Amino acid sequence: MSTANLTRLLILGLIWGTSFMLMRIAAPVFGPILTTFGRASLGALALYLFARKMGIDFAWRRNAKTYFIIGVTNTAIPFSLFAWSALYIPSAYMATMNSLAPIFTAVFGFLLLAERLSALRITAFLLGLVGVAILVGIGPTTVTPQVIGGVLAGMGAAINYGFAATYTRMHAKEIPSLATAAGSQFAAALALLPFALPSVPHAIEHGTASALLSVVILGVVCTGVAYGLFFHLISTEGASKAVTVTFLVPATASIWAWLLLGEPITTGIITGIAVVLLATAMSLGILKKPAFLSA
Repeated sequence: MSTANLTRLLILGLIWGTSFMLMRIAAPVFGPILTTFGRASLGALALYLFARKMGIDFAWRRNAKTYFIIGVTNTAIPFSLFAWSALYIPSAYMATMNSLAPIFTAVFGFLLLAERLSALRITAFLLGLVGVAILVGIGPTTVTPQVIGGVLAGMGAAINYGFAATYTRMHAKEIPSLATAAGSQFAAALALLPFALPSVPHAIEHGTASALLSVVILGVVCTGVAYGLFFHLISTEGASKAVTVTFLVPATASIWAWLLLGEPITTGIITGIAVVLLATAMSLGILKKPAFLSA
């Protein structure tokens, strides 16, 4: 990877690492759905303006269904699930659940594309679950039904990411990647609008400057700017290299939350993150097959 793109990758890891902390600030004030709607709307606007500047053709009528399905499964549902989980679990937990996405992408590749699910990837899936169990079991947060629900919500978001990635491979090959990013964010905002409207009066009455700023940063920077960086990396370095940002996010999320929210970084967090990232590396094929796996 070139020095310039390596810098972009590091910046992207720092940006996406902040998103979980920002949801921890915004979601308790605005609620999960309105927070997600604000993020998707601002992200859609930023991406649309950039795409138009680049002369991207959206072909709205032809691609509407694809934009909608990707928007719902890659943004509306997972962003909402993470925003809800932000009410109950630390940033490090959410970022670790996010890192499971490549593992679930492999599962959906098997289910929808008949791709071979090797012993290595099956092991990666099981190891990822072990990592989550370690994180929850010996992490700093007391295990309650709400915490378990928050962890399951984060895993649900990763499952949606896995489906969306596979669906994108199946149906969006001929669509410019930037058009897919902007169009899907726009579709997500439309899908969230009727569910977000009831929260507006409460947000107007109880909104804070820090929560509002968090939503703006989530939309413009963590979605708009970040997607621009991510798709640039895909186009210049390839998806396999771009997706390695997955390994940066849990660490940066933990550090940001420790510095700005006072969330602790414990041995349990480090151990759980390490096991999940090991599973992710196996799923992505970054680690070669151990000798004891014959398939």
